[in-house]
Amino acid sequence: MAEDPRWATSEPRLVEVIRDEILGSPEGRITFARFMERALTEPGLGYYATSELRPTRGGDFLTSPELHPFFGRCLGRVVSAAWDTSASSPFRVLEYGGGRGTLRADATAGLGFNVAWSRADLPDRSDDGGAPADLVIANEYLDALPVHRLVQRQRLQEAFVGWVDGWFAEVLGDPSVPELAAHLAADGVDLGDGQRAEVCLEAPRWLGTVAARLVPGGAVLVIDYGHDAAELYGPRRMAGTLLTYRGHEVGDDPFAAVGLSDLTAHVDITALERAADEAGLVLIGAATQGPFLARLGLGEMLAELGRRPDTEPTAYMEARSSVARLIDPRQLGGFRVLAWARPGDDGSVPVLPGFSDT
Repeated sequence: MAEDPRWATSEPRLVEVIRDEILGSPEGRITFARFMERALTEPGLGYYATSELRPTRGGDFLTSPELHPFFGRCLGRVVSAAWDTSASSPFRVLEYGGGRGTLRADATAGLGFNVAWSRADLPDRSDDGGAPADLVIANEYLDALPVHRLVQRQRLQEAFVGWVDGWFAEVLGDPSVPELAAHLAADGVDLGDGQRAEVCLEAPRWLGTVAARLVPGGAVLVIDYGHDAAELYGPRRMAGTLLTYRGHEVGDDPFAAVGLSDLTAHVDITALERAADEAGLVLIGAATQGPFLARLGLGEMLAELGRRPDTEPTAYMEARSSVARLIDPRQLGGFRVLAWARPGDDGSVPVLPGFSDT
């Protein structure tokens, strides 16, 4: 049998590791969530474990912090406002996400107080050992958490990953855990016949975990592309939302370029809201990224750059192009921005800027 051509476009050592797990499993298959976890985070081999340059212009995609420092400066105003209502010194920020620390550098530049900023990056998700946090920020983090793939064909089935004819292949079977059907039921979702969908069990668990770390009066800020369950699992999304990114090109075959392409799926906002409520958090803000950044002064930052006599024309044009992408609802501006807080001992919650015009 000829070797599958996808070996040449993938990380071969990673392919072998995942293949061996599949062949060694009792049923000769693994969940897609397990496949995605290893493809993205396998130490020394996974997509996020082999380069810090993924979210760059020369990499595979651009996150908002990498697009322009204005994004981090806007979030710095959120950090400053959260600190205003905090008694902590230093003020403790925990950031979840990939990248090279760009957000931390831009958000803390010029702040007039001590910020202890730790990161829980993909792939290892390590952080500061579980210390309490005043503010948790997750920017484009939840979309990279592993998802189970489901298919409705007369009954609910799960799309596992097997090894067939020398490469990864989809293998249908009964759901691996009852939590998958329970997740859809809690969302009030009935998939249509032939519909595909992704369920991320880790995202709600993550929110419950970080909620337990928040000090009274602490807040968690989530920025990601996601939808309420009715839209995420609605008839307009019969194929689900799983996509691949490589070289700034979008694809839909998760078994192509294994270990060398990003895998993402849209976030279930309804499940996050349910997890926040169960964890005792209070919703303190909801917006989309475009209006959120505008209220934080993004437009004024661009105008100020244009007024400075030392600004090079090319720098201004690049900044203007970046601002357009940050606020365009068809691009990054359509991302959901949600903030929850743990009420203080007196029941008060912080007021964060960016969510209203007042």
